[in-house]
Amino acid sequence: MIFYGTKASNIKNGQVINVDCPHCETNTSMNYAVFGKYAHVYWIPFFPIGKTTVAECNNCKRTFEYSELPQPIQTKLDREKEKDAVKTPIWMFSGLGIIAVLVAIGIYSSGETEKKEAEYLKAPKVGDIYKFESNPGFYSTMKVESVLKDSLHVLVNDMETNKTSGINDIDKPENYKELYGYSKEEIRKMYKDKKIYEIERN
Repeated sequence: MIFYGTKASNIKNGQVINVDCPHCETNTSMNYAVFGKYAHVYWIPFFPIGKTTVAECNNCKRTFEYSELPQPIQTKLDREKEKDAVKTPIWMFSGLGIIAVLVAIGIYSSGETEKKEAEYLKAPKVGDIYKFESNPGFYSTMKVESVLKDSLHVLVNDMETNKTSGINDIDKPENYKELYGYSKEEIRKMYKDKKIYEIERN
Protein backbone atom coordinates (compact mmCIF):
# COMPACT_ATOMS: atom_id res chain seq x y z
CA MET A 1 0.00 0.00 0.00
CA ILE A 2 1.46 3.33 -1.08
CA PHE A 3 0.62 6.55 0.75
CA TYR A 4 0.73 9.54 -1.56
CA GLY A 5 -1.01 12.85 -2.10
CA THR A 6 -0.46 16.59 -2.04
CA LYS A 7 0.26 19.04 0.76
CA ALA A 8 0.95 22.75 1.09
CA SER A 9 3.51 24.66 3.15
CA ASN A 10 3.73 28.35 3.96
CA ILE A 11 6.72 29.89 2.14
CA LYS A 12 6.07 33.65 2.44
CA ASN A 13 3.98 36.12 4.46
CA GLY A 14 3.40 39.82 3.89
CA GLN A 15 0.98 42.71 3.89
CA VAL A 16 -0.63 45.06 1.40
CA ILE A 17 -2.00 48.41 2.56
CA ASN A 18 -4.61 50.90 1.36
CA VAL A 19 -6.93 48.38 -0.28
CA ASP A 20 -10.73 48.15 -0.36
CA CYS A 21 -11.98 44.87 1.10
CA PRO A 22 -14.51 43.30 -1.29
CA HIS A 23 -16.50 42.00 1.69
CA CYS A 24 -16.72 44.83 4.28
CA GLU A 25 -15.86 47.53 1.71
CA THR A 26 -13.50 49.19 4.18
CA ASN A 27 -10.27 50.82 3.09
CA THR A 28 -7.80 48.80 5.11
CA SER A 29 -4.78 46.52 4.91
CA MET A 30 -4.57 42.79 4.21
CA ASN A 31 -2.18 40.14 5.40
CA TYR A 32 -1.33 37.56 2.79
CA ALA A 33 0.37 34.18 2.78
CA VAL A 34 1.89 32.27 -0.12
CA PHE A 35 1.75 28.47 0.10
CA GLY A 36 3.83 26.10 -1.97
CA LYS A 37 1.97 22.95 -2.99
CA TYR A 38 3.86 19.70 -3.52
CA ALA A 39 3.30 16.03 -4.20
CA HIS A 40 4.49 13.56 -1.59
CA VAL A 41 4.96 9.80 -1.26
CA TYR A 42 5.01 8.44 2.30
CA TRP A 43 5.08 12.11 3.37
CA ILE A 44 8.40 12.68 1.58
CA PRO A 45 8.12 15.74 -0.72
CA PHE A 46 8.86 14.73 -4.31
CA PHE A 47 8.23 17.79 -6.47
CA PRO A 48 6.37 21.12 -6.32
CA ILE A 49 3.09 21.49 -8.16
CA GLY A 50 2.53 25.23 -7.90
CA LYS A 51 1.82 28.05 -5.47
CA THR A 52 -1.36 29.54 -4.06
CA THR A 53 -1.97 32.86 -2.30
CA VAL A 54 -4.59 33.73 0.32
CA ALA A 55 -5.28 37.13 1.89
CA GLU A 56 -7.10 38.17 5.06
CA CYS A 57 -8.79 41.52 5.64
CA ASN A 58 -7.48 43.13 8.84
CA ASN A 59 -10.88 44.72 9.46
CA CYS A 60 -13.49 41.97 8.97
CA LYS A 61 -11.05 39.02 9.10
CA ARG A 62 -12.58 37.53 5.96
CA THR A 63 -10.14 35.27 4.07
CA PHE A 64 -9.94 35.31 0.27
CA GLU A 65 -8.38 33.07 -2.32
CA TYR A 66 -6.26 35.00 -4.84
CA SER A 67 -8.86 34.44 -7.58
CA GLU A 68 -11.60 35.96 -5.36
CA LEU A 69 -9.81 39.30 -5.03
CA PRO A 70 -10.49 42.32 -7.26
CA GLN A 71 -7.87 43.14 -9.89
CA PRO A 72 -6.42 46.17 -8.00
CA ILE A 73 -5.65 44.01 -4.94
CA GLN A 74 -4.23 41.22 -7.11
CA THR A 75 -1.92 43.75 -8.76
CA LYS A 76 -0.68 45.00 -5.36
CA LEU A 77 -0.13 41.44 -4.19
CA ASP A 78 1.86 40.63 -7.33
CA ARG A 79 4.06 43.69 -6.81
CA GLU A 80 4.69 42.77 -3.17
CA LYS A 81 5.66 39.23 -4.10
CA GLU A 82 7.97 40.47 -6.85
CA LYS A 83 9.91 42.66 -4.37
CA ASP A 84 11.16 39.54 -2.65
CA ALA A 85 10.86 36.75 -5.18
CA VAL A 86 8.97 33.78 -3.79
CA LYS A 87 11.21 30.84 -4.57
CA THR A 88 10.25 27.20 -4.32
CA PRO A 89 12.14 25.66 -1.35
CA ILE A 90 14.73 23.07 -2.33
CA TRP A 91 13.35 20.62 0.23
CA MET A 92 10.25 20.22 -1.93
CA PHE A 93 12.47 18.26 -4.35
CA SER A 94 13.65 15.87 -1.57
CA GLY A 95 12.12 12.77 -3.13
CA LEU A 96 13.70 13.43 -6.52
CA GLY A 97 17.02 14.06 -4.77
CA ILE A 98 16.78 10.73 -2.93
CA ILE A 99 16.03 8.90 -6.19
CA ALA A 100 18.96 10.63 -7.92
CA VAL A 101 21.31 9.58 -5.11
CA LEU A 102 20.05 5.97 -5.21
CA VAL A 103 20.46 5.85 -8.99
CA ALA A 104 24.00 7.23 -8.69
CA ILE A 105 24.85 4.64 -6.03
CA GLY A 106 23.37 1.89 -8.21
CA ILE A 107 25.40 2.98 -11.24
CA TYR A 108 28.59 3.19 -9.19
CA SER A 109 27.95 -0.18 -7.56
CA SER A 110 27.22 -1.78 -10.93
CA GLY A 111 30.46 -0.38 -12.35
CA GLU A 112 32.45 -1.70 -9.41
CA THR A 113 30.82 -5.13 -9.77
CA GLU A 114 31.69 -5.24 -13.48
CA LYS A 115 35.33 -4.42 -12.67
CA LYS A 116 35.52 -7.21 -10.11
CA GLU A 117 33.87 -9.73 -12.41
CA ALA A 118 36.28 -8.79 -15.21
CA GLU A 119 39.12 -9.64 -12.83
CA TYR A 120 37.44 -12.93 -11.87
CA LEU A 121 37.15 -13.87 -15.57
CA LYS A 122 40.76 -12.98 -16.22
CA ALA A 123 42.03 -15.03 -13.27
CA PRO A 124 39.45 -17.65 -12.23
CA LYS A 125 39.90 -19.38 -8.89
CA VAL A 126 38.69 -22.64 -7.41
CA GLY A 127 35.38 -22.01 -5.66
CA ASP A 128 34.18 -19.22 -7.97
CA ILE A 129 30.44 -19.46 -8.57
CA TYR A 130 29.04 -18.73 -12.04
CA LYS A 131 25.34 -17.91 -12.02
CA PHE A 132 23.86 -18.63 -15.42
CA GLU A 133 20.65 -19.09 -17.37
CA SER A 134 20.31 -22.87 -17.70
CA ASN A 135 17.17 -22.74 -19.86
CA PRO A 136 14.96 -19.84 -21.01
CA GLY A 137 13.48 -18.47 -17.80
CA PHE A 138 15.42 -20.82 -15.52
CA TYR A 139 18.67 -20.28 -13.65
CA SER A 140 21.37 -22.36 -12.01
CA THR A 141 25.01 -22.26 -10.94
CA MET A 142 28.42 -23.70 -11.75
CA LYS A 143 31.30 -23.96 -9.30
CA VAL A 144 34.93 -23.88 -10.43
CA GLU A 145 36.57 -27.15 -9.41
CA SER A 146 39.99 -26.72 -10.97
CA VAL A 147 41.84 -24.20 -13.15
CA LEU A 148 44.26 -25.16 -15.92
CA LYS A 149 46.30 -23.01 -18.27
CA ASP A 150 43.62 -22.37 -20.91
CA SER A 151 40.63 -24.17 -19.45
CA LEU A 152 38.85 -24.99 -16.24
CA HIS A 153 36.65 -27.70 -14.78
CA VAL A 154 33.31 -26.81 -13.21
CA LEU A 155 30.77 -28.70 -11.17
CA VAL A 156 27.28 -27.97 -12.49
CA ASN A 157 24.38 -27.62 -10.09
CA ASP A 158 21.70 -30.32 -10.54
CA MET A 159 19.00 -27.90 -9.43
CA GLU A 160 17.55 -24.83 -11.13
CA THR A 161 15.12 -22.06 -10.23
CA ASN A 162 12.73 -19.87 -12.19
CA LYS A 163 13.79 -16.73 -10.30
CA THR A 164 17.23 -15.18 -9.99
CA SER A 165 16.30 -14.24 -6.42
CA GLY A 166 16.08 -17.94 -5.56
CA ILE A 167 19.53 -18.85 -6.85
CA ASN A 168 21.13 -18.82 -3.39
CA ASP A 169 18.62 -21.40 -2.16
CA ILE A 170 20.00 -24.01 -4.57
CA ASP A 171 23.68 -23.12 -4.11
CA LYS A 172 24.40 -26.08 -1.81
CA PRO A 173 27.40 -28.47 -1.87
CA GLU A 174 25.22 -31.57 -2.28
CA ASN A 175 23.76 -30.21 -5.55
CA TYR A 176 27.11 -30.12 -7.37
CA LYS A 177 27.71 -33.55 -8.93
CA GLU A 178 28.49 -33.47 -12.67
CA LEU A 179 31.90 -32.26 -13.83
CA TYR A 180 32.31 -30.39 -17.11
CA GLY A 181 35.27 -28.81 -18.87
CA TYR A 182 35.26 -25.39 -20.54
CA SER A 183 37.94 -23.32 -22.15
CA LYS A 184 38.49 -19.94 -20.56
CA GLU A 185 37.46 -18.38 -23.85
CA GLU A 186 34.11 -20.22 -23.72
CA ILE A 187 33.48 -18.93 -20.23
CA ARG A 188 34.32 -15.37 -21.30
CA LYS A 189 31.94 -15.68 -24.26
CA MET A 190 29.14 -16.98 -22.02
CA TYR A 191 29.63 -13.95 -19.78
CA LYS A 192 29.74 -11.55 -22.74
CA ASP A 193 26.52 -13.07 -24.13
CA LYS A 194 24.87 -12.72 -20.69
CA LYS A 195 24.49 -16.49 -20.43
CA ILE A 196 26.54 -16.13 -17.26
CA TYR A 197 24.99 -13.11 -15.58
CA GLU A 198 26.91 -12.96 -12.30
CA ILE A 199 30.19 -14.20 -10.82
CA GLU A 200 30.57 -14.64 -7.11
CA ARG A 201 33.81 -15.16 -5.21
CA ASN A 202 33.93 -15.90 -1.50
